Amino acid sequence: MSLSSSPRRAHPGRRFRPALLLGTTAVALGAGLAAGPAQTAVAADKYGPGYTINDTDGKPSHFGPIGKPGSLYPNAKYLGYCADPHLPGAAAGGHYGPITKFATWKSKLAGKAVPAANIAKAALIATDLRQPTDAQAAAADAVITSWLNPGTTYALPSGKRALERLNSPGVPAKVKMLAAQYMRIADRYAGPYKVNIHMPAGTLKPGAKAHVALDVTSATGHKISNVKLNLSGATRTEKVSTGPTGTATTTITAPKKGTATVQATAKTLPAYTLRAQIPSNPNAQRYIVTGGLSSAQATAHAKVSNAHGGLKVIKTAAESHKAMAGVQFEVKDHRGAVVAKGTTDRQGVWQVKGLKPGSYTVHEIRAAEGYQLAPDKRVSVGDFAATNVSVTDVKIPKGTAPQGHAVHLPGNVLPQTGA
Repeated sequence: MSLSSSPRRAHPGRRFRPALLLGTTAVALGAGLAAGPAQTAVAADKYGPGYTINDTDGKPSHFGPIGKPGSLYPNAKYLGYCADPHLPGAAAGGHYGPITKFATWKSKLAGKAVPAANIAKAALIATDLRQPTDAQAAAADAVITSWLNPGTTYALPSGKRALERLNSPGVPAKVKMLAAQYMRIADRYAGPYKVNIHMPAGTLKPGAKAHVALDVTSATGHKISNVKLNLSGATRTEKVSTGPTGTATTTITAPKKGTATVQATAKTLPAYTLRAQIPSNPNAQRYIVTGGLSSAQATAHAKVSNAHGGLKVIKTAAESHKAMAGVQFEVKDHRGAVVAKGTTDRQGVWQVKGLKPGSYTVHEIRAAEGYQLAPDKRVSVGDFAATNVSVTDVKIPKGTAPQGHAVHLPGNVLPQTGA
């Protein structure tokens, strides 16, 4: 960016990594990119960390972010990266408006809208609130400028002016290395982000416990480690974090009926939209402001099998109250259709499982020898527990035995059978 006066070089030695320190929460984007402790530093000049290089017209230019847009003072809360490198800097901007979110962006240099993927990449790098070193600041400036001005001379990897800035005297080779690293990171880990809940396959039994896997993926499908997830639903675990492989697990307990539901929310993901301040002078540079967060949420369900109730028929004799084995029964539904048949065991018990809730009739098909059939019984079956049905048989009453009578024929003469 062009400056009204030549800035002094920012003090080196501040540590910055392209992992994101979001408030007090570190979000590590891939192996080897875990965030270290926050670094505090004071910019050595009124513009911010970076390098003084020559502009296209030979005038001094600042390669890196400046302090809070419009203020140009050290120790600003936020840094701002130039979105329009061909325009005059903050001194010419007049009044800069409030920090505003932008889901779309138009490059003034290219004269056309910037692809959403480029916006997300720029937002990812700009999310970091820590003070960068000079090299890191210049590298971030180079890639953010490239993504917001694609196809122009300021765009890496081959834009003429982009390469001139990286190869300017006094700019170390490390800036090129960092710029390439930031571009690789953004290609893999820029948003929008998606929370994925992997519920167990098949149907769960009521009360059963099962493991659920969770992960958070970038726009390109790469899993992100060290993301905190708030959970609700069938899981008793309230919070989990994705590990080094980008995966977290929890355990759920299936409810008695219906579905098992898990909801997961990630509240501290990197931004994928821009935070910017716009000058009152439209011919001055707009600034992409550091910071910003995004969130993602998902809900998943697993079916729970219906735990139907049943019947337990208990058969006894009326006079002795003893269990009666070998008595045959059938169960009919409300339409009269037979849904089960069976015989009592030695304990006089016959059980039917898996009956849907409703009204049924217990009908005795065959009684024990010497006993009468019991009358039908109407019963109601609910969920889960078996309904007990007591059936008592009574003996068949004994009638009076008939008396025998002797038959006497006259003499010993056999009846005549013909002449």
